[in-house]
Amino acid sequence: MRCSVVVGIKKLIYALHVLTLLIFTSCKETFQEEPQENIAEEWKIISLAPSLTSILIEFGLSEHIAAVDSFSKKDSRFLDIGGFIDPNYELITTIKPTHMVGLTSHSKIKERLDFMNAKWILNPSESLGDYFQTIHIIGNEFNKKPEAEKHLAEITKLIESLRELISTNTNCKLLEFEYCQDEKRIIMIISRKPGETTNMLAAGKETFLSEIIEKLGVKNAIKNQEGSLNPYWPNIGAESLIAINPDEIWEFGEKNDSQDLCCDDDSFFYPYQKLKNIKAIKNKKIKLFQNEELTIPGTNIKKTLIEFAIELYPEIEAEIKKLIKPARS
Repeated sequence: MRCSVVVGIKKLIYALHVLTLLIFTSCKETFQEEPQENIAEEWKIISLAPSLTSILIEFGLSEHIAAVDSFSKKDSRFLDIGGFIDPNYELITTIKPTHMVGLTSHSKIKERLDFMNAKWILNPSESLGDYFQTIHIIGNEFNKKPEAEKHLAEITKLIESLRELISTNTNCKLLEFEYCQDEKRIIMIISRKPGETTNMLAAGKETFLSEIIEKLGVKNAIKNQEGSLNPYWPNIGAESLIAINPDEIWEFGEKNDSQDLCCDDDSFFYPYQKLKNIKAIKNKKIKLFQNEELTIPGTNIKKTLIEFAIELYPEIEAEIKKLIKPARS
C-alpha cells in the first residue's frame, strides 16, 4: 500500500513537471512568433519627399503610408503633413508613426522630432548611387527585398539596352566608347528666375540627371563645382553660362499656355537671346521639359532615361519606345 502511494506521488510530480515544461515552451514560442506576425500590420510610415513616396507605392506599401509631404502625389488615404522643409510637426506627433522616411536634408526635422518612438531613414538623393542605396535600404526595412532587386535590375538592364540600341543604330558607338565621338555638351537648368538669366540652378556633375545623360553618350557641360555653396546644384548667372558655352541648353519648368517658347519679347526663352554668342543660342538648341517628375530621383528614373534618349536620338524613337514594357493590367 505504501509503495503504491509513493509511486502515485512520483507519477503526479512527473506529470506536473511535463505540464510546466509544455506551458513554458508554449509561452516562449508565442513570445517569439507574435512580433514577426504583427510587425507589418503595425507600420505607420510618413514620407517627407516625393521620390520616397513613389518608392513606397512602387513596392506595394501604400496601405502602410500614414501621411506624405505636400509635394508628393497624394492618394485620398494619405494625410498631408505640409511642406518639404516646413511640415506640420503637431500633426506628425499625433499620427505616432513607426517610420519617418526622408532625405539627409531633413536632419533638422529629425532633431525636432527625435523624441518620437519612430525609426528614421534619411538618405542622400543626389546621384544614381544614392538612389540605388535608398532602394536597398527601403527594401530591406519593409520586407521588400525581391521587389527592390527587381526594380534595380530593370534600371540596369534598360541602361544597357539603350546604349546597345544607340550604338547599333546611330553614329554614337557606346559599345566601344564611354561617350559619343562628337562629345556633345549639355547644360541642364533646373530653375531660372522668370524673364532673366540670373539665379539659374544647374544640375552638377555628380547628380543623377548628369549621370543619366552621360550614360546616354553626352557630357554635362557643368564641370565639378567644388567651390560652390552646393556643388551638386550650383547657382550660375549669365557670365558663367557664357564661359561654359554649352552645345545645348535643357531647361526644366513650365511656361504659360499663352506664352510662346521662342523668341518674341514675352517668350519663355527670350532672355537667352541676349547671349547670342553661346553655341546653344546661336544654333537654337534649347529644349524645355515641362514634366516635373523628370527632376525627381524616384521610380520615374526609367521614364527619364527613355525621354532623354528620345530627345537625343529622335531618329530611333520607335525603337526606343519598344524598350518600354506595357503596364500590367
